[in-house]
Amino acid sequence: MTRRTVLLTVAAVGLWLASATPSHASTITEPGPQTGATYEFQVVMSGLDLAHYHGSVGAKSWAEPGNPVGAKGWTHTSDWTALDLTGISGPTLLTVELERGHSGTSQLFPAFSIYSGWETANSDSGNHTFNNTGNISWATNLTYLDHVANVGGPLGTASGTGLEAVSRQWVLGPGLYTLIYGGNPSFALGQTGSHDFSATLSTSPVPVPAALWLFGSGLAGMVGLARRRMTV
Repeated sequence: MTRRTVLLTVAAVGLWLASATPSHASTITEPGPQTGATYEFQVVMSGLDLAHYHGSVGAKSWAEPGNPVGAKGWTHTSDWTALDLTGISGPTLLTVELERGHSGTSQLFPAFSIYSGWETANSDSGNHTFNNTGNISWATNLTYLDHVANVGGPLGTASGTGLEAVSRQWVLGPGLYTLIYGGNPSFALGQTGSHDFSATLSTSPVPVPAALWLFGSGLAGMVGLARRRMTV
């Protein structure tokens, strides 16, 4: 292996490792936008970033069993985050993890929904419920993308063993997004009250086959060089 090849291999690995390290440049503002829907937080992230923050939600705020289908969530006891990804240059891998608060007293069974857009036109003052698994009738600037339920299920009527933390990943393009956090306990539990949550959001580059090949070939080159030196 030539000296030039070794240098190129080391440089490729260095660039790969550098791109895998979060920049930690996110900004978290409390409260978020207050026109239209009332956002408790606004989070601005780059394409390689980390954001961590805390709040509280109602025990059944994400899926109230007594509410009609299409309006299961409680608007004002859930927690709304305005996520700003307009600064990214292309698709990014967003990971959202929602878990119980770290105080040791929270009994939250977390669940959440994600939408594209921010609702800054239509007020939530007279809209006390929202659709946790589809488009929200009164929030016309939001488009439903996905949801993550807990033990209570999307209707709030399921029972079983719940999770203290839930998470999911999506590949998203530049733009504005809305995250709605809430509680989703077992129907049999009959849980009430307000419970603390901890939210962690991270963004990272979407893996590119060429970059993966470069990383793999770089490692192979370094291994081959090490073996050659051992046999000399």
